Amino acid sequence: MGVGGARLVSPGAEWHTPSAMADPARPFTLVEKISDLFARLLLRPQIRVPEPPAEAGHDLATRADELNTAAEQYYLDTEAKHYIQGKPFSDPFAFPRYLFNLGVLFEHLQVGPGDVVLELGAGSAWVSHFLNLFGCQTIAVDVSPTALEMAREVFEQNPRTRWDLDPQFLPYDGYRLPLADGQCDRIVLHDAFHHIPNTDQLLAEMARVLRPGGIVAMSEPGREHSASEVGQQEAAETGVLENDVVVEELDRQARTAGFDRTLVVPVALNPPPVPAADFPRFLQGKGFTRFWKGFTGELLAQHFILIYKGEPQPTTRRPGWLAAEIAVETATAPLIASAGEELQLDCRLRNRGDTRWIAGGARERAGDTRLGARLQKPGEDGLRDWARAPLPQDIAPGGEAAVTLTLRAPDEAGSYRVVLDLVAEQVAWFADRGSPTTVLELEVEGPQPASS
Repeated sequence: MGVGGARLVSPGAEWHTPSAMADPARPFTLVEKISDLFARLLLRPQIRVPEPPAEAGHDLATRADELNTAAEQYYLDTEAKHYIQGKPFSDPFAFPRYLFNLGVLFEHLQVGPGDVVLELGAGSAWVSHFLNLFGCQTIAVDVSPTALEMAREVFEQNPRTRWDLDPQFLPYDGYRLPLADGQCDRIVLHDAFHHIPNTDQLLAEMARVLRPGGIVAMSEPGREHSASEVGQQEAAETGVLENDVVVEELDRQARTAGFDRTLVVPVALNPPPVPAADFPRFLQGKGFTRFWKGFTGELLAQHFILIYKGEPQPTTRRPGWLAAEIAVETATAPLIASAGEELQLDCRLRNRGDTRWIAGGARERAGDTRLGARLQKPGEDGLRDWARAPLPQDIAPGGEAAVTLTLRAPDEAGSYRVVLDLVAEQVAWFADRGSPTTVLELEVEGPQPASS
């Protein structure tokens, strides 16, 4: 069994999730509307938003086989192997940006241990390896078998790799993902989508393999990447596609493919810095126009994009409000048992919170939810883990289920206190998040004398 009380945050830290941030759907106040109007009037003439190339995306799908072959040739270049397998550490200039990118992607992906995460266009799968160490079941997919051989070596070379999570390395033909419908909780792409020629087809495939409530997160270069010096040099040297990512067009494609909405996260690694002495006045608008011009330049060059299949719902892998009602249906008060005797408690559980309880399977993963019993011995202040019982199925908010909890009475006679609670394995006991518990008294009688 996992350690039920283990937390995903440091003691005393506040849970920081996108739902806790300012609500973008909140209606604007009159003051905000007037402020926005003046800001647009002042800034629009000063901010250049490049038009997408007229030929963007045209006829690229017909070149899919050619471009996928070029990707395999890139990874066959043995001179580049050390650099590719060493990411993110092998590139001293890009290293800070790589780590920044992952922080943004993982935060907004709302990923948690136990999630099944597909990395599309994985290359050497160093992003997948980060997620593997975090506790996710990763599926690295790429058109290049050579890249996936490198990826497996990356996993094999690290003694901390979680092989118990069954990381997978799957080549695909550039058209259809080798996964079942609804197999993944999350999909991540890091500098990969702009290499895909048949984006309409791959978006439809991503929608197919993603579960309802799933999220795609990608970090990609933006407008005019294909015309940049770096983009043109890469295309010339490798033959790999260096395309532009136009978020308005991507939103249209994603909706056609079956997704519900696309968001851009407006963050940047290198916005113009603000003098500390001016910081309070900056927050009130001083120097904002100059700052905004520099900030938007960063946003145009690098996009963090989120694509949603339905609305993500909190689960016990990354919980929101945990609240359980536990009713014991067959029990006397107090419970009476002989030392070592087996007891069975028939319980009915009701989900009173906003978080889906994940039942899990034969192989335990973080967030799998159990009915747990903790025992307080006579004369002791703390509780000790005593027993667990699995849920029969996932339980959605408002749902309920019957669970039988089997207990073995302690060998030592005395009066005990039994606390029934739900536990999301390796995440938290529900009581630690404010959920009520059910408390029973247990009287353990000494062993009965043997009959003559």
